Amino acid sequence: MSPRSTARTWLRRGIQAALLAGLVLDTAALRRRVAALRTLPERPAPGDDRYRLLHADGVTVDGPTLNAARAHAKAEGLCALELVPRDLPTAQALDLLRTVDPATYRTDRQAKGAGAWHAVLADDGVLRAVGYPAEHVSRDAAELGQAAAKLKLHAPDGTDLVVSPRLTSAPEIVEDDARILARLLGRKTGGELGPRLGWLAILAGSSVLGPGWAAALLAAWSAQPAVVFAGSRSLKPVDLFSYSLRRVVAEPKRLLAAMSEARLSTSDDLDPVTRLRPDYLAELADGVQRFFEPRRRDCPWCGSANLVTHLKLPDLLQHKPGEFTLDRCRACTHIFQNPRLTIAGLDFYYRDFYDGLGEDKLDKLFAARGIAYRPRAEMLKPFAEPESWLDVGTGHGHFCNAAREVWPQTTFDGLDITEGVELAEHRGWVDRGYRGLFPELAADIHESYDVVSMYHYLEHSRDPRQELEAALKVLKAGGHLMIEVPDPESRWGKLLGKWWLPWLQPQHLHFVPIGNLREALSEMGFTVVAEQRGEPHEPIDLVGAAWNAVNHFAPRDDVPWSPQPPTAGAKAGRAATMIAAAPALLTAALTDRVLSPLSKRYGGSSAYRLLARKD
Repeated sequence: MSPRSTARTWLRRGIQAALLAGLVLDTAALRRRVAALRTLPERPAPGDDRYRLLHADGVTVDGPTLNAARAHAKAEGLCALELVPRDLPTAQALDLLRTVDPATYRTDRQAKGAGAWHAVLADDGVLRAVGYPAEHVSRDAAELGQAAAKLKLHAPDGTDLVVSPRLTSAPEIVEDDARILARLLGRKTGGELGPRLGWLAILAGSSVLGPGWAAALLAAWSAQPAVVFAGSRSLKPVDLFSYSLRRVVAEPKRLLAAMSEARLSTSDDLDPVTRLRPDYLAELADGVQRFFEPRRRDCPWCGSANLVTHLKLPDLLQHKPGEFTLDRCRACTHIFQNPRLTIAGLDFYYRDFYDGLGEDKLDKLFAARGIAYRPRAEMLKPFAEPESWLDVGTGHGHFCNAAREVWPQTTFDGLDITEGVELAEHRGWVDRGYRGLFPELAADIHESYDVVSMYHYLEHSRDPRQELEAALKVLKAGGHLMIEVPDPESRWGKLLGKWWLPWLQPQHLHFVPIGNLREALSEMGFTVVAEQRGEPHEPIDLVGAAWNAVNHFAPRDDVPWSPQPPTAGAKAGRAATMIAAAPALLTAALTDRVLSPLSKRYGGSSAYRLLARKD
């Protein structure tokens, strides 16, 4: 056997082993989640009338179940309780378990809210905050699914779910599965349904490894539900074995029907991309030069005129038109956008990224990064016990929501220029929200806070020194400033060039080396008490670069700043490219994980943190 044939054989076996291992691990995780599901106990004590029941049309919740649910919610101190039918159909049960980990659902403040579309019990005050007045009881099943997500946002540590033995699945919901799925997960462009079909296509594409192997793998995947729910004491899907026998056909058919329903139910009149296109094209009619200031000839950090071009790159994430230049100062190594965007330019390039079209996607992304928030909050533990905390650049308030687990007695306020801070205040993730520019608002909150945090905020600011001076104003004497920013000295940044995700053009305006920031803080009257170079690292360098490259070269999704929507051929080309690139993306993600300890230790960290005390 030739070396090339041997390499192909080992590659094929490696992919086979990876697919098999992935299926085994996924099955084990689902079984663990099924085992963690609790069953609604019978409680003789009367329920609390302050809990109101919302149920889907066609669903009946009998008196004993309602009383038991109310008593359970009161005993557990819950604000919302999702009732799951014991006989929930297999496909819906799997969807629920992939979204929710019952073992941590209540305590995980960042977990996505989800339910079984049948019935939910909630505190009347929380329901009113979410927008459900007292007269609303019976609801559309899809709307009930959306209510579950909203309730978890407003009661992040007071929401739970239980299996109700007396509650049965409604035939109307089973028959309406595709429409409900389309409402919850689908949009005209496919929403979260597209990736699901993509992974099914990858599974089917394993036929290149050999027809026999592919048939065995698909048979194992089809039988997975029977293994997951075998011996379950809580969920007992009514169609378990029939669905398992036909899953390889039934699940793709289900997802395709949901995608078709999503497209049919979203008319062009209501499609936000189509609605926004005329406004975007009118803005772009005269080009993008008006969005840039004149090019400066000196460094904004040290004033040196010894500048050199560091990188030129496009908008790799939104694909809005324009080219952006990052210059590096040879004197102090500060890296900055030159020419810098004007206020109008920032407004144009930020629009529909954190809000509007991009709000839902970014909200999910920030929620998924919940594991990174706790170490940020814990960094302060050896130095102070804060009563008041201002998070600058808070976005939707995800950090403040997570930090309450570390500092439950602390008041958390948030500040941001986007409407996300208003949403954070409405959810209760921040106690008070300020909307505007930090330097302009600082005088009104002079010496009001024990802590000011700026997590991945300073790089977005037009003048980092002004932001630091604002923090000095609002901190009490002895208060602490916490900063986390991309590390421009990262080895990955040098190696990956323009594809390195933290360059994030055109939003990131400044990249401050840690030595420069330490020196500036000392000059202003701070004492740096702690530094972290490796700890803030997130293993996303290779997969982020791979995604940037794939997303750059693949045909684009429909966006309002493009003159025409993509053709059917372009959409098919993008889907094919994404499927073909999936193994490379997976490999990059695994490599990031493997190399993460080395990145942290040998200068590959994507970010650094500083903690400074106001003297």
